[in-house]
Amino acid sequence: MLSTDSIRNKILEDARKSATQILSDADVRAQKNRAASDKRIADARAKAMSDAQAQGDEMRDRMLRMAELDMRKELLGSKREVISEAFQKALERMRTMDVATAREFARKQLIASASGTETVVFSKADERIFTPEFIESVNEELKKLGRKGQLKVGSERRETGGGFILSDGGADIMCTYEALMSEARAGIEGDVLKLLFPEQ
Repeated sequence: MLSTDSIRNKILEDARKSATQILSDADVRAQKNRAASDKRIADARAKAMSDAQAQGDEMRDRMLRMAELDMRKELLGSKREVISEAFQKALERMRTMDVATAREFARKQLIASASGTETVVFSKADERIFTPEFIESVNEELKKLGRKGQLKVGSERRETGGGFILSDGGADIMCTYEALMSEARAGIEGDVLKLLFPEQ
């Protein structure tokens, strides 16, 4: 029969073994938990870094696109200024034509635009171009082309900036230099752009 001391010692020994095993198991679990936690932290940090990199790349790309768009807008604005200046200079050259050249230009416009029933309206500064003899010669050409009626010159004078207006019963056909240049610009601006900026 075991003595009380033997029983007590046996219990203490078993308890020590159990405690050692429990502590060992707890240490293993703690190490596994620490490793798992470290992995989660590392994964979270890597994802945060990746997201930040992606956001940074996206922001950089967006800023580059915006800068490129601004540059294109600025370039387009500069091209339009150059084209506007080219047309403005052409308009100024029209306004400084000598009388004979201006009269021939007006004759072609009248033949192209008049039916023969209109009143020719022009500015006081252009009376030297639209003389009665000139209008009569245009009427002769219109007659040869089979157009009925006669162009008339009324007493009204309007500031046209060069060129003339064909007035017929309240309807006006604008043949001023500015109107003709505006119409021409709409048709040839693309060609002028290619001529001025062939590399584009």
